[in-house]
Amino acid sequence: MTSTNRFARLLALAVMIGSPIVHARPAPHGGAPARAPSPPRTGPAVGPRSFGVHVVPHPDRPMHPKENPPHTVIVHDRRTNRDERHYAIVDHRPPYVIDHDAHLRITARGYHSRYNWERFHRERGGWWSRWGIVSWDIVGTVTCEAVNETTGALYPVSEDRDRYAWDDAAVNAILDQALDDCVAEANGAVCGPVMPACTFQPY
Repeated sequence: MTSTNRFARLLALAVMIGSPIVHARPAPHGGAPARAPSPPRTGPAVGPRSFGVHVVPHPDRPMHPKENPPHTVIVHDRRTNRDERHYAIVDHRPPYVIDHDAHLRITARGYHSRYNWERFHRERGGWWSRWGIVSWDIVGTVTCEAVNETTGALYPVSEDRDRYAWDDAAVNAILDQALDDCVAEANGAVCGPVMPACTFQPY
């Protein structure tokens, strides 16, 4: 029995008994190769950055996560044991549009930030539960975005699936790169994740 047939049988068995597949398989043979890492494009020829929309709450309506979300988000920093208040800024563009942003940076696995962004990270299935992903097997490209909370300028970073499985730490590293790109241009402004912080595209 080939390894492909063995995997197909295990996948079918897992679906029948309702258990999630925790470890993802490598990209299928013949799939599109991962894009090479590249810095974000800048300068007048590229044009201005895209901008997110600051959430403006409607005081006459009850709070609702989609219909009337809060205009600020409180993030607890365990390292300093302090709460930070961040503006809620939304990018309404669909994932495939974000992934063709003129300022997009392509990154590869293994990025480590020199800043501490752990307060924005998700751990042990956090990205699954937040966005309803049932298996990393179906995810081909992950794109995360940071935002300058003063101007609303967006900093997208994308990574394609490589031969290793996706996991929360790999997605957190993509978000770290986006936050670092924002800080590098922010001139002291506060940077944070846009809402939603990361988007996931299938193969």
